[in-house]
Amino acid sequence: MIPLIGLAPIDVFGALALFNLIGLVASAWLPAAPVVAPQAGAAVAEAMPIEIPPTGTIRTSPARSRTVTLAGFGLLLVFALWAASEDSLWAMAGIMGAEQAGLTPEGLGIALSGATAGGLLGSLLLMIVGARFGRAVPLVILLIAGGALKIVEGFVTDPTTFIVVFIVWNSVYAIAFMYFVSTSAALDADGRWSGPLLAVYLVGSALTPVIGAALVGALGYQGFAIALGVASFVLAVPAGAIALVSTRLERMTAQEIDA
Repeated sequence: MIPLIGLAPIDVFGALALFNLIGLVASAWLPAAPVVAPQAGAAVAEAMPIEIPPTGTIRTSPARSRTVTLAGFGLLLVFALWAASEDSLWAMAGIMGAEQAGLTPEGLGIALSGATAGGLLGSLLLMIVGARFGRAVPLVILLIAGGALKIVEGFVTDPTTFIVVFIVWNSVYAIAFMYFVSTSAALDADGRWSGPLLAVYLVGSALTPVIGAALVGALGYQGFAIALGVASFVLAVPAGAIALVSTRLERMTAQEIDA
């Protein structure tokens, strides 16, 4: 919408400020985290007894805390590497599209705008689907699909095809991103892992222009795309395993609270 309004600083930052205010008002409708106590979101994939003190809070065993901690740090590492591979393509898309597929600045604008719209549509789709398929299987499928699309992008020479593949890839990227966030939230509903998750993402985003340029310089565009795709394939395995653990944790905690 911003290019339609105008690219003057007051238009750009004013529009972003307005969107933030709208988001602030809408955030009041978000539900509260359904936890009994700050540590109620921690559990382990294997059944272990818990102690329920008279106050009604749930105390997790040391084994539970260790499992959640390992899963949490593993998730941060996997997510940081995955996000770096995804954002490296974002950082190099303009140059790669221009030199490889003859993409014009106007075409790049269409690709970026379409990618944003695709991400929003993906968000709406995820809201409809909800958690009916769990987190592990969808996350693995999304990472594999995203890796394949990144490889395809490296071999496209037609500007229209480049734009279409870029939009589809970014839509998959956005949905996978939300599955990562939901996985971190399931490990601890109080944000103990989802907060750092967003922090490592921001650090990775800042470094991806340097990372992407270095990979392109060393491997070329096709090698760059293949490297990013293979990274997604490899990271799909630990990401799926951690998502599976988080799903079990969430279910066990819900059962323990109900009991």
